[in-house]
Amino acid sequence: MQNSAVYLASSSPRRHELLEQLGIEFTVVLAEIDETPQANEAPLAYLVRMAEHKAEAAAIKIDVNDDDWIIAGDTSLVLDGEILGKPNDANHAKSMLSQLSGRGHQVYSSIAVWHQGKVQSSVNITEVNFAEIEEDEITAYVASGEPMDKAGAYAIQGQAARWVKNINGSYSGVMGLPLYELSQLLKQNGFHLRF
Repeated sequence: MQNSAVYLASSSPRRHELLEQLGIEFTVVLAEIDETPQANEAPLAYLVRMAEHKAEAAAIKIDVNDDDWIIAGDTSLVLDGEILGKPNDANHAKSMLSQLSGRGHQVYSSIAVWHQGKVQSSVNITEVNFAEIEEDEITAYVASGEPMDKAGAYAIQGQAARWVKNINGSYSGVMGLPLYELSQLLKQNGFHLRF
C-alpha cells in the first residue's frame, strides 16, 4: 500500500472531516455525473448507483492505477418513500423542514470503493426522529444559511441537532459518510487502517 494513493470523489467538507477522522490521507478528485433519478427508481437503488458512478467517473478522470483507491458516497433523506434532495431556495428549505417537523425520516448514505478496476458499495440507512419545530425557528434556521447545501435542508452536526429527538443507526452516515461501512469495504479489499 506504500505506493498507492487514496482519492475522495467529493467536495463535501463533512466527508473530508470524517475521512480524516479515520486517519486516511487523501486527494480530492471531482467528476461530474448526471444525478437525475431514473423513472420509478427506488431510493436504495438510486443511492447505490450515484456512489458507484461517482467512483467510476473519478477513476476515468484521473487515469487511476490499479493499486490506488477511490472513495465516493451519496446521501439522501427519504420521507414517506420519497427522496428529499437539497433545497433549491429558502422557501423550499422551509417547506422541507416543515414536512420533517414532529416526524421520523430515513437518511440513506451510500459508500463505494473503487480498487483494482472493481467497485464495491454498501448503504447505511438511519432512522432520524425530529421534534416539533416552531415556524419562527424554521425561519431563523433557514436565514442562517446552514440548510442550503444539505440533503433534507438540515445538518445534524449543526444547529438542527436541537430538533433531533433520537437516531437509530449511524451518526456519521447522517453526516454523509458511514464510517463503519467504509471501514468494512476497505478491510475486505486489503486496505488496513492505522491507529
